[in-house]
Amino acid sequence: MNFVIPGIARKVQEQPHVLIATCYQDLEFSRKLALALRRDRVSSHVDVGEMTAGDSLFRRLTSATRPIDCVVPVISIPSLAHDWVEREVPELLTGDTGERRVKTYPAKVDNCTLPPALRGRFVIDFYGRGWGPGYDAVRAAIQGKPGAERPAPKQAAPRPVKRAPLAGDAAQPASKGKQLYLSFDHENDGYCRELLETWSRMPGFAQFWVNDPPALPADSDAAEPVKQALAKRIGAASGFLCVIGANSSTNRWMEWEIRKADELGKRIIAVRVNRDVAVPELLSDVGATCAMSFTFEGIRRAIDEAYGGLPSD
Repeated sequence: MNFVIPGIARKVQEQPHVLIATCYQDLEFSRKLALALRRDRVSSHVDVGEMTAGDSLFRRLTSATRPIDCVVPVISIPSLAHDWVEREVPELLTGDTGERRVKTYPAKVDNCTLPPALRGRFVIDFYGRGWGPGYDAVRAAIQGKPGAERPAPKQAAPRPVKRAPLAGDAAQPASKGKQLYLSFDHENDGYCRELLETWSRMPGFAQFWVNDPPALPADSDAAEPVKQALAKRIGAASGFLCVIGANSSTNRWMEWEIRKADELGKRIIAVRVNRDVAVPELLSDVGATCAMSFTFEGIRRAIDEAYGGLPSD
């Protein structure tokens, strides 16, 4: 698996120059991987390249001041929305012309569905294997150990998301610990639901109660029964997490859910999908705790702060 950049002569060096290509949401994982590779002396030349939606991985490789030997594209639910993952990573795995060859080792870090072009190819499954075996596989591949490059195992079917129970339901579990109602823009930020549901299965993270988007406009008279049902679901949760995307400030259902959570005295946590999104004034007015970044650790810390250090169930 290698891609060739024409016109750049290979530079002989003892350690490979590694680029970890990542989107903003996966920066924490990428920095952890870079630190481990440097610490274990796999290479002292490991860079983390944050890729935006409009970035070109090819351009990043050809413009690097030091010729790159290995690229580790981080594959996740958020990154699959970017062209550099959908189009350029498969090309990197199949390109084989010219003089400059770059080895490519994709790293899958959540329960995303791999693009068709990556299925059956060598993809290091950190989500399925866990950090230790995943890191060992990436290290062995970069160091060129025999047998390191093997196809990814078959993907397991994603687990269904739990629906939010109604307050007073006989089957409802006790509302203790970190059980949060999740509010987000279903149309534009749906991938956040999948990512948070994945993280909720990890130790030390909260559980989320998720509902399907209402089919009626929030300001419609016919929406009153829906609001009554949602109010019961928000009331059954011990907290409220609001995901802020580019269109959240104009989403009337999200506005209603935030006001209802405040009215019911819920802990309110807000997290932006990226740093360019502004937090609506309403969330500041209700005293929401803001996560510093849309990452596992960033959200976990904000939830812990809102709960005052209350341990998870």
